[in-house]
Amino acid sequence: MRRQRFSMVFVSGTILILSAGLAVAEPKDAAAGPVQPWGGAAVQEWANASQAKIISDMSSGTSAFSKMRLKKGCWKVIPYEFVDGPAGNMVFAGPETAAAELVIPLGVEGWHAIFVGLFSTSEVPTLAWLRLDRDRAPVSRGNSRNDHYGNSEEVFFKVAELNASSRLHVNQQSTGFVSACGVTHVKLIPLSHDEVSRLQADRRDLSHRTLAATFDGFSDFYYRSPRTVEAVRSAVEIFRDTDFGTLLLHSPGSDKVSYPSSVGHMKGTGVDDFPRVGDRHFVESIRQLAAKNINPLQCLLEGAHDAGMKVHVGIRPAGWSFFEPYSDYWESPFFQKNRQWRCQDRDGTPVERMSWAVPQVRQHLIELLREQVRMGADGAHVAFNRGYPVALYEPPATELFVKQHGVDPRSLPESDPRIGASWSDIVTTFMRELRAMLDAEGQRRGDGTRLALSVMILGTQQDDLRFGVDLKRLVGEGLVDSVSTELGFGRSSNTVNLDFLGEVCRPKNVPFLPGVNSSPVSFADAAGYYDRGATGVAVWDATLTDVFHWQWLARSGHVEETRWRAENLKGKEPPRSIYRFRRLGEQVRDGRFGPFWGG
Repeated sequence: MRRQRFSMVFVSGTILILSAGLAVAEPKDAAAGPVQPWGGAAVQEWANASQAKIISDMSSGTSAFSKMRLKKGCWKVIPYEFVDGPAGNMVFAGPETAAAELVIPLGVEGWHAIFVGLFSTSEVPTLAWLRLDRDRAPVSRGNSRNDHYGNSEEVFFKVAELNASSRLHVNQQSTGFVSACGVTHVKLIPLSHDEVSRLQADRRDLSHRTLAATFDGFSDFYYRSPRTVEAVRSAVEIFRDTDFGTLLLHSPGSDKVSYPSSVGHMKGTGVDDFPRVGDRHFVESIRQLAAKNINPLQCLLEGAHDAGMKVHVGIRPAGWSFFEPYSDYWESPFFQKNRQWRCQDRDGTPVERMSWAVPQVRQHLIELLREQVRMGADGAHVAFNRGYPVALYEPPATELFVKQHGVDPRSLPESDPRIGASWSDIVTTFMRELRAMLDAEGQRRGDGTRLALSVMILGTQQDDLRFGVDLKRLVGEGLVDSVSTELGFGRSSNTVNLDFLGEVCRPKNVPFLPGVNSSPVSFADAAGYYDRGATGVAVWDATLTDVFHWQWLARSGHVEETRWRAENLKGKEPPRSIYRFRRLGEQVRDGRFGPFWGG
């Protein structure tokens, strides 16, 4: 544990902690690295960390508390004393407490970096949802360190300009997969003049917003089961003031949607039993939202726009069905009623995909995307990595090949290039029809804006071409405005052919974004992608886990910073600010014989 020496000044129920010998970040040149290596997530990265205001009595944030015991709807108040740190009153709610919102007056003015002390102990991690009064939606922060003695980590929340009436709102996760929540204190670090100037200039500079994030339209509802506009929008609030500029907003599988639709199928309709608990969470969420006339797709779209992002609504071509026992929950009526339009393998084996060789299938998906584009999207997206195939040897595809070449494709080796070329004709036909729909919708808006068409592919020419996606052809015809990559089903390797992407995309000024995931090892690779001409990176299921890693990822559009971090921070443990307890409640926690021995 990093120990510091403190002097304390008590001010109106708060404590000002003045840290001796705290390292203060100094401006650095590009070669030495960014001013804040961890993007502000570390306390010591702020110049005025020694002048921080600490609010240590959390019981003042609500009237719904219990001093003696855990109680439904209430926060339990537990007095604490840190080793080498302040004393105060922690509030804690168990996973099923459903505690009232905690509202903490901050009592400061001006720009501040806000850190929140979050509690964790063995088997009882904290997940907290945090927002300021004027925030559109909360964001999550957590502490899951498995520690018998217990700890409180000062977790970075955000930087904001506060006023005398600003308040911090804290909620636990009470729907979906519920979680406990413990809050020990709030730390407010005033920004220096240079920090404010740098922050404001950085937020005005939109050239860094080159990252794209996927959102699958399902997982967040599966885990959190949001029931309000604010709760739905919290999934995209994390992208505010980051380098993420585009949201690839998918439907939860082909023609399945999360709202009452005139084209798609509202997933879970007519189902009263589910293969997984999270599936019930999803359905309960979208049913309650629909009952309140809340369209979650519209909420996410508007939330992303409010955070400064473009939004491409998208489909995952493979999501028509799933393996048992999921089928009756996963399959849509369009799929179930039209199984004759499924793909077929060479030997006649049915494949649980709808064939794009069938005009009715293509039109069904395009009309679904039209419906969603009309909610205000900036374009449409096809996630080919989820997935292939979209055409095989079913009668419509076979008949097309026979018409083109006078021979049954099943009599030829699958390596015959004419087979892939014929599938490419089918894919290209769909993309032309989709492009025409987008152009028509753009004209309907009357603002002169071209609605974008983006694709996510496997990223090696041979893998995508094997299933009929000829990127060179699609880009050459002007059908594709942006290309991203991600590993998916049907790949033969885990590599991305950046040379090929550059050769195809650069002449047409089409951005290409290689895929990374939300891990330090993966997004450190972004530096190498930039060196080879990538426009940005695409992050599959971009979600916040560890805030240090998120701050790194969220600034990956800053190319020089990204290169420096890849060279200097990859594999390093972040500089966390963690307090241990001397006392918690009536228990001495740092004695030789801890209370956990009784378990």
